[in-house]
Amino acid sequence: MGKPLATAERATKPGPHLADDAQTAEYIGDLVGQLERLARTQGLVRLQYLLGVCREEAEKVAASD
Repeated sequence: MGKPLATAERATKPGPHLADDAQTAEYIGDLVGQLERLARTQGLVRLQYLLGVCREEAEKVAASD
């Protein structure tokens, strides 16, 4: 039982931030863009569309900072 408690404690402690919100959104946008291209290659039109919407949102967040 000690392990789950230790894990919960670590999860609530603030750690060092590696990137700000804009950098994180830019990274997510890049990853989603790659998935979008993969979906397009495979002819997954609806998934491509949804990933495109996610990429555009990530780009907006990255640009707003």
